[in-house]
Amino acid sequence: GVLAEVRRVRTRLALRGTTAAQAWARLDRASLTLAGMATRLDGLAEPAVREAAEADRSLRELANRVASVERALKLAPAEARGPLAEAHGALAAQLESGVAAYERLVVAAAGYVAEDARPSATEHPAAARLTEATDLLHGVAAALAELRTASPPLRTR
Repeated sequence: GVLAEVRRVRTRLALRGTTAAQAWARLDRASLTLAGMATRLDGLAEPAVREAAEADRSLRELANRVASVERALKLAPAEARGPLAEAHGALAAQLESGVAAYERLVVAAAGYVAEDARPSATEHPAAARLTEATDLLHGVAAALAELRTASPPLRTR
């Protein structure tokens, strides 16, 4: 976990100042969100989780490629800038499109988790049991109060 965090921070710093930085940050947020749901994405959702992991690696590589081309573009002689700028624009568009698709996948995964956990009743079973226990305790407390205030006090001896 710590090593992965160090890599993430190092990559974020390496991309700073490039057009890929914002897309990478969005991808990183989406990836962390998906990772937080991963244990609940089982059954029919498992293939989507595997696909997301592969897409994450591919998009991170693409972000690094966009940043590399952008840095080279600043150094390129005037005659090479046109084609390189065109290639950079195409790569940046692919990155943006891929990150947006990844974010949509994360939203769909959240919908799956929400629907999978939602009970068919309007009230969660735990809340229903707590309501029943609360009613029971109120009833017992009222009965004890009634026993204490009865005309001839009842003796337990």
